[in-house]
Amino acid sequence: MSRRTLLLLLPALVGTTLGLGAAALRAGPSPAEAQAGARAQQSEATPPPSDVAVDTGDAAAQRRARLETRRREQAQARARERAEASAKARAEAERAAAREAEREAKRRERERSDVERVQRRLTELHYYVGAVDGKAGPATVSAVMAFQKVNGLTVDGVIGPQTLGALDDPVIPSLQGSAPDRVEVDLTKQVLYLVTDGELARIVPVSSGSGEVYATAGGGTARALTPVGDYVVERRISGLREAPLGSLYDPMDFYRGWAIHGSNSVPAYPASHGCVRVTRADALWLFDRMPVGTPVSLYGGTHTFAAGSTAAGTSVPAGDTAEEVAEEPVVKPQPGDEDGDKAGDDGDKGDERKSERQDRGGRPPSDNPRPEPTDEPTEEPGDDPGADPTDPPTDG
Repeated sequence: MSRRTLLLLLPALVGTTLGLGAAALRAGPSPAEAQAGARAQQSEATPPPSDVAVDTGDAAAQRRARLETRRREQAQARARERAEASAKARAEAERAAAREAEREAKRRERERSDVERVQRRLTELHYYVGAVDGKAGPATVSAVMAFQKVNGLTVDGVIGPQTLGALDDPVIPSLQGSAPDRVEVDLTKQVLYLVTDGELARIVPVSSGSGEVYATAGGGTARALTPVGDYVVERRISGLREAPLGSLYDPMDFYRGWAIHGSNSVPAYPASHGCVRVTRADALWLFDRMPVGTPVSLYGGTHTFAAGSTAAGTSVPAGDTAEEVAEEPVVKPQPGDEDGDKAGDDGDKGDERKSERQDRGGRPPSDNPRPEPTDEPTEEPGDDPGADPTDPPTDG
């Protein structure tokens, strides 16, 4: 073969060789070679069985530890949130309580100021004689009730808008008597006026005869009526007097057994057996200012009678009887009072001296110690559901 022929065939041989190599590369290793290679790789990558177990246990423990840590952190976060919420709620409650306490303090201060203003005004108008201390106690309530009666308001003893308004423009009582020292009882308004040295000294609420029929101590019946007309204080008994019709405190008799006396029950309406009830505190105050001989004038009202009339019940003293108290200080009854006190006619000098002390305004002696006044109300006469309607009344 000539050189020229070799030169022509050489490129063809080179190209064939390159093509076969490329084809071999594209075809990859043979199945046997591939299997052998895979086994070699698996052998290199797979650790011993003991190593695999150790690695697996550590991973699980780590996962559990991470999970426990996460749970603990979540619980702590929730606890912090609850604590923060609770603290916030407590703080808000404390702030609300402080605001409410401040409002309540301001309300009490306003109320105290209002009561002080009312007490001061009622003092000026002669209804109140207690301390101006801003405390709406029984004395203030009694004075407010008297003011409400005179001014035609609802009588409840409460210092409301109408009462406050009336205090700025009050009704001035119109008195009827002329004696410089006297007592007037307006049975229509249910109030008592005490006049001293020609000036109005005090106005107190009263409760007079209810008009109801009641059983007398003698077994009969009478009607609860209050006498009208002009009288004088005939007898005074200091402290508690247990009379046929009940307990009387500091009674000041002005006609037979009818008296102005203290009671535990002085409602806003007529409720007595005929006597003129006042509070025990007011009776104590009046007793020192109403000596024997003080003129007493009663007028108006509905359940009333005139002295000497034949109205039902007028022959029976409404609160007390003179014959049963000979040991008590008495004075001779007014002319024409045939059933009046008789103990004063026996000429006993001791009784005369007692009466003289009374005429000078001194307090008469009494065998009964003075009970402490009470503000607690008691049952109205006849309110006992177990009482026999024929039993004698228990109060004047």
